[in-house]
Amino acid sequence: MYYLLIIAGGLMTMDTIWLSTVCNGNLGTALPAIMGVPLLLIGLFKRFFMPWFRTPAGHIAKVLLIACYSAAVVFFCCMGAMLGSAAHRKADYGKDVLIVLGCAVRGERVSLTLKLRLDAALEYLEHSPNTAVIVSGGKGDGENISEAEAMKRYLVSHGVDEGRIITEDKSTSTWENFKFSKAILDERFPGASAAFVTTNFHVYRAGRVAIMNGIEAEGYGAKDVWYTKLNNYMRESIAVAVYKLRGLLI
Repeated sequence: MYYLLIIAGGLMTMDTIWLSTVCNGNLGTALPAIMGVPLLLIGLFKRFFMPWFRTPAGHIAKVLLIACYSAAVVFFCCMGAMLGSAAHRKADYGKDVLIVLGCAVRGERVSLTLKLRLDAALEYLEHSPNTAVIVSGGKGDGENISEAEAMKRYLVSHGVDEGRIITEDKSTSTWENFKFSKAILDERFPGASAAFVTTNFHVYRAGRVAIMNGIEAEGYGAKDVWYTKLNNYMRESIAVAVYKLRGLLI
């Protein structure tokens, strides 16, 4: 059993260490190590923990650990199933407006995650020649231009008519993506039907944030980077729970 703890804890810790070298640090990056380090320590120092777990205090700690890890497994499995169900739904083609949610830009270049979102947008637009596009995203740390501008350049370079693209370059969160896009919809496209593009794990929360900002929009999920899937689903599970507790999701 202790060997299993070493293997599981070691793999989760290594996942965090490796991802922190290739991705921006966030809760999703750190979560595997947060869960893995205690398992790794217990497995490596079993000669200390085994007798301690037989003491009253150690027994309580052991029960609490088992309860916490069991609850975490159930939580992430249930949330993952819910997020995964929404991730595989695709908005109908032909909506009046497509909102593309931004994410990281490296200098002036779109990140791999953002590229995958834009490729999904291109796929949608290919089937919807009359659909206008709102690219939504402000300028963050390490970004020389706004995410909206980077997205616009990418779409134009791949054949999208610049006249179809509206930039929203002030938003810094999913909530603001839809809040500011709603203002554009009301001003330029009153009564228009809408769809949005984001990474597949994010479709569930984004759809509900859209509704809370007065936008009835269907999600069109983009592929996720394969080596960040687990981390992203874990982070998104916690984000959904926090949003619900704060009353930001219906």
